[in-house]
Parts: sequence; C-alpha cells; structure tokens
Amino acid sequence: MKRRIAILSGCRSDYGLLLPLLRRVSEEPAAELILYAAAGHLSTSRGMTVEQIRRDGFEPVTLAPVDDSDDTPAGMATLASRVTGELTRLWREDRPDWLVALGDRVEVLGAAVAAWYCRVPLAQLHAGDLSLVDDGPRHAVSRLAHLLFPSTRSAANRLLRWGEEAWRVRMVGSLAADHALAYPPKTPQELTALSEEIGVELEGDFLVLVYHPLPGEPERTARGLRACLEAIDSVSLPTLVLHPNADAGGRPITEELERWVALKPTRTLHANLPPRIFIELLRRTRALVGNSSAGLIECSVLRTPAINVGPRQKGRERGTNVLDVGADATEVQTALKRILADGDIRLKLHRETSPYGDGGTAERVLKSLLETPTDERLLDKTLTG
Repeated sequence: MKRRIAILSGCRSDYGLLLPLLRRVSEEPAAELILYAAAGHLSTSRGMTVEQIRRDGFEPVTLAPVDDSDDTPAGMATLASRVTGELTRLWREDRPDWLVALGDRVEVLGAAVAAWYCRVPLAQLHAGDLSLVDDGPRHAVSRLAHLLFPSTRSAANRLLRWGEEAWRVRMVGSLAADHALAYPPKTPQELTALSEEIGVELEGDFLVLVYHPLPGEPERTARGLRACLEAIDSVSLPTLVLHPNADAGGRPITEELERWVALKPTRTLHANLPPRIFIELLRRTRALVGNSSAGLIECSVLRTPAINVGPRQKGRERGTNVLDVGADATEVQTALKRILADGDIRLKLHRETSPYGDGGTAERVLKSLLETPTDERLLDKTLTG
C-alpha cells in the first residue's frame, strides 16, 4: 500500500521551501501526497497564495485561515487552536501515515498538538534551529515530533544534547538548497519579460527588502523597519519590497511600506511572488535587506549578500554572506555601502560553502518517510536525558 504523506504549509515562505519535497512525493509511486494549505495561504491581505499552490498543480485541503482583522499575539494563539481542532476533526475519519511540517510557525505548533494526540507520526524539518522569535514553538514541536530532520550538523548535535534519541535525528540539509537550485538562471528574453511583470529591472542594480514583525514588540519592530528604509534611501537604488509574513504586528509594517514605496517610481511592493520569481530576485539582487530567514538560508545557498537587521534571527546558523547589524540606520547604511563597494563580493562568496547543504534534501527526507516503520516504537517517544 502507498504511504499517505501529508505536508502542512501555512505561508508563502515555507511553501517555497517545501515545494521540492511536494513535487518529489507527488511523483513517487510508493507515496500518496496530501497537502494542507492553512493560515496565511488563505489571507486576502497576503495575496491568497493558495491560488499559487493550485497553479503549481496541487489540490490542497484548506483549513484555518488567518483572521485578517486580528493582528495581535492573541490572534496567533487562537489560530493555533483552530489548526489543532480542524486537523483533529479531519483525522477522526481519515488519518495520514505521516504529517510533515517545517520549522516553527504557529500553525505548525497547532498541527503538532493534533498529531501527538491523534497518534499521527510527525516529522519536523529544520528541527534544532535557533532564532529569537521562533525558538519556543520550534522546540515544542521537536518534543512532539517522531522524526527530526535538522538542516545543519550543529542543529543535529543540539537535538542530541537535549535528549532526543539518536535514531530519530536525521541530518538531511535544508530544502532551501533544493529550492534555490531548482530554478536555472533566466535567459535575457525571460529577464526582460519578468522585469516588466514585477516592476524592477533585473539586469541592473537593485535591492530586495523583506522585513517581518517582532510579535508583541511594536516599538522595536518599527525601529528596525525605519532603519532599513532610511539606509535604502541613502543609496537610491531601485527596491523590490515584499509584504511581511503572517505574524502578529504585520499590518503597521505593510502600511508603512505602502507609504514609502509610493514616494518613488523605482520602488515596487508585492504581497507575494511565486517561488521561481523570488529565487531569481535573490540570485540577482545586490543585497537582501531586512530580517527574513531567507537572508540566512536561501541567500547562503545562492551566495547572495544579506543584511540581517535586529534580533529576530538571533542564534540561527548563517554563512559568510550575512552581515548582522542592529536596528540602527547608520549601521544598516554602513553595511549596505560596504556590500555595494565590493565588486568582487559574489566571487568571494562562491568560494564559501553553505551550512545548509548543496541539495538532495527532498530525496533523503522521502527515503526516511518511506522506510521508517510507523509502529509503537516510533509513536511511543521518550528522551535519553
């Protein structure tokens, strides 16, 4: 019988990372794919990215949309409970053989609770990572997960030190490497068409800005955003900006970005971009500015310079492509001018290796899901410490 592998995606960023695994599972004769599209995918203010999933050829099961009217930390807690409840109802009649989830988002925590109590085997990607905002949910999910797929060797060692049984920890690398390498560089004709589509000249110099909230900390969030905008103002480069993710506190960011982008015709704002376009942007931009994990993960694989602003990604492993700065306009400006002044920076970064691997992660994950027995030994989890 085929293994029924369910994969949960709750936003544009984890969908891009999960896409190589989704495609590999859908092609595998020994597997049946179930895709749950939840939370931010069903938000009109965030571009209804569930439609992108459908354009990619998948038929997702939709559940627990984000409440766009509740941009608060309490709204995130409510979302987690709704994900738990809706998956529990689905699994009363139709349980998958595996649930796969990535990282630390609120919908992942809700799904992990449902999986634990419904005895659905749970596999967590990017287990053992560190980052300030997401550590609590991520490590709570790890304690509930039955297989752990860390993306780096240090993350794997961290899980073992915390008492996870060694046979449950499978160091596979990051799907970001698969994702980044899945799209070859565009031809000149394709670049021309894409430039017109997104409003940025991709064969010239430009910046990408992606800045997310620090939930429950509006003042610190606003300070970091101002630092980014003032620094980009100082270099006067065309800039493509993406809306923040579905965390609480995103609405004021979006409103400020709309105001800022309207000041100059060389700026453009998008609620969402398909993964193939986002990867091409990261491949070609002079730098990614903000506090997105993409600067540390995807940009590490693509050897793209990234300026990481503020504490959101504190603790997350990074390559030499990242310049860490505080939420201060002068610091961001200094880092940006340093990158722009170094004409050989890409060449230097291509001599470095990414801590997140060089591809093949989807294949390794699928092999584990197909070969690991889903028996009592798997489900009756204990810790060694």
